[in-house]
Amino acid sequence: MNKVVISGFYGFHNIGDEAILKTLTQQLRKLDPEIQITVLSHNPQETMEKFDVKAVKRNDVFKVFGAILRCNILLSGGGSLLQDDTSARSIHYYLAIIRMGLMLKKDVFLISNGIGPIIRESNKKRVARIVNKVNHSTVRDFNSQQLLIDIGVKPEKVSVSVDMVVAMDMQSPDMGEKILNELKIMDQDRKNVAIAIRQKDFRTEEKRLALIKLANRLAERYNVIFIPFYYKNDTKIYDDLHAFVDSHVYFITEKYNTDVFMSLLENMDILVGSRLHSLIFSLVAEVPFIGISYDPKIENFMHMIDMEPICSMADFKPDAIEEAVYAFDNAYASQKKIVVDAKQTLRKRLAINDEMLKKVL
Repeated sequence: MNKVVISGFYGFHNIGDEAILKTLTQQLRKLDPEIQITVLSHNPQETMEKFDVKAVKRNDVFKVFGAILRCNILLSGGGSLLQDDTSARSIHYYLAIIRMGLMLKKDVFLISNGIGPIIRESNKKRVARIVNKVNHSTVRDFNSQQLLIDIGVKPEKVSVSVDMVVAMDMQSPDMGEKILNELKIMDQDRKNVAIAIRQKDFRTEEKRLALIKLANRLAERYNVIFIPFYYKNDTKIYDDLHAFVDSHVYFITEKYNTDVFMSLLENMDILVGSRLHSLIFSLVAEVPFIGISYDPKIENFMHMIDMEPICSMADFKPDAIEEAVYAFDNAYASQKKIVVDAKQTLRKRLAINDEMLKKVL
């Protein structure tokens, strides 16, 4: 029996990472119905209940060691695990897990990773040394592949796939429609514009005022709905904004699973997002989206489908975003076709992950 351990940013109520885990476990079971899966999770009990897997506390060294000791395959990914921009600890944690798998002589693979930014030279050397030792790696964009090669990873050790969330299925829109009804949207004949941003990017008064301006200007024509892709952090935007926004601005504040979020996105007409997986969910839901960059992974994803972010968080431009929304609305059929075609293009690249997993199993 194949016994697989999956390492990633799991158990933190991040919708993007939960969607990654869902699609990865589904694919593994499709290839091997008898497979035994153990996930390293911040919340093992919740992960076990949601995904029907075994799970251990990700920071319990003895339990992690035991899980890897008993497995024959270690999968690291997906997500932006190997980077030292947001935290120096992150890259050391994930490298330590990979190193443990190598030490215990397990088959180790990186799957659909987003690599970087890697700022410190010492970390570049560590990543290159360790990634050269794993069986194989797939990354979710061309820039991640190039970064690994630039720091010394052998080109034959890394292939370009895409983020695994691209494999998600569309859902019935009924679940999302029910949520919108619970928001008591006043004018249901208006189009719905979703906003999915990181609350921490709007902590300064200047940025908050710019976001309020954007929401209220869009609310003159549309229902504007803030959607939290990282529940713990992004729902705080309600406290920052609700007293200052128009009556046509709404906030999702409840926890929902990935299928419900997909259904919710299918009820949107346009999405404005800086959360990477808000853009990917929109792609899968076939909803035109406008990207705002706070990290190279946004550009990396959009470049895979020949698109560019409208602006960056460092240079947040509410007027440009507003104009882009109007332009998308005015040319809606062509914008939707761009997203549908991009979805089909990216889904073809998922075969690279499938080929690797078939060899693994």
